[in-house]
Amino acid sequence: MKNIGYWLGGGVVAFLIARAVVNKSQAVKSLNVNISKIDFNKKDLTFVVFVRLINPGNAPIRINAIVGDIIWKGTYGAVLDYRTPIELKALEERTIQIPIKMNADLYTLILDLVMGKTKGMLTGLFEIKGNVNAEGLVVPFVYSKEIKIA
Repeated sequence: MKNIGYWLGGGVVAFLIARAVVNKSQAVKSLNVNISKIDFNKKDLTFVVFVRLINPGNAPIRINAIVGDIIWKGTYGAVLDYRTPIELKALEERTIQIPIKMNADLYTLILDLVMGKTKGMLTGLFEIKGNVNAEGLVVPFVYSKEIKIA
């Protein structure tokens, strides 16, 4: 008879753990990630990406990292790299600022634009392709915009 109580107790604990894992998984799948703004500081020639995170679920979500590639006209030009864990409460919205780490080619292009060395129209597709690691699950996101600079 004693063993039945242990088995029942173990079964209840296993059920509660499984339910919590399913709830977290569903919350992570509904996580909304989007780029709300990209800001350029001409003074120190740096870019910052504003990433908006919305947790529409009823469970908190721990976000471990946000990483991605910045692509200009099909060429990888920079990296988005944020690895400071944050906890997004249930129904919370938060915008975080992530500095872009540019490679030399993109940095030179930006510098030439700011200094007025580039002549004519500069057009191309600007993209950010990344992933959010939340609760050990990966949530992809994409931002794409056709840019025209005169």
